[in-house]
Amino acid sequence: MAQSLAPNVAPEFVYKLISPAAAFNPADRVLPLSALDKADGFYHLSTIAQVPATANRYFPKSKFSDLLVLKLRFAGIEPQVKWEAPKGEHTTDPIRIFPHVYGDLLQEHVVGAILLDWDEQQAQWDFSAGWEDRLQR
Repeated sequence: MAQSLAPNVAPEFVYKLISPAAAFNPADRVLPLSALDKADGFYHLSTIAQVPATANRYFPKSKFSDLLVLKLRFAGIEPQVKWEAPKGEHTTDPIRIFPHVYGDLLQEHVVGAILLDWDEQQAQWDFSAGWEDRLQR
């Protein structure tokens, strides 16, 4: 039997990164799929620990003018989540195992959002202390 890659303790929240921010419409029932989501057949999500690295690796300022982080309550989507390593990786390192949602990801699970600032000096998205606390609905 295959080893489960799910964490021993489920997170309270997971996060969806969206760019451009205008792709997110609070009135929509279902969250938008990115081009990568469409190609892979699932929504790519991150845990709180994964968000900064995911943002700076996959959403470079040279290609993305803004970046919206959505906070989702995990309990509501847990049945749709598969914990998986990135394509081609065979790892059990928790920081490399990501929550992926198969099927529609409903807006009702969003409990907060933040539009990130770009830190010119650091040349990366601004995840200064307390960014998680600024996630509001």
